[in-house]
Amino acid sequence: MIVYYDSYCKMCTASSTIWRKLDWRKKLSFESFRLLQDYPKEMEKSLHVNHEGHWYNGYTAIIQIAKMLPLLWIILPFLYLFKWLGLGDFIYEKIAKNRKLVPVNQCKDGEACIISSDKE
Repeated sequence: MIVYYDSYCKMCTASSTIWRKLDWRKKLSFESFRLLQDYPKEMEKSLHVNHEGHWYNGYTAIIQIAKMLPLLWIILPFLYLFKWLGLGDFIYEKIAKNRKLVPVNQCKDGEACIISSDKE
């Protein structure tokens, strides 16, 4: 499973670090979508996961990650309950829209970093 996270987002980077530590079976690989040459703009709005050719995003991607990490299996029923109630997606979208993006140490040498002030 490939987890595409946003390396400009401290919360996203911290989450990927925690998931790496919990992944003792080495089922996950992590890639910042910012390093991809031509990534879909949808990736800027939510977490994306590719597992065996299937794409998942947002809260559903978090569920897929939890399914790969045995220590998180205990919370899977709650994740599915929140999904069924619509709370998981609602909370995820609120957090994703209000996260702070800071491209610290992400700019190439000799180039200025562009920080967009547009909220889409």
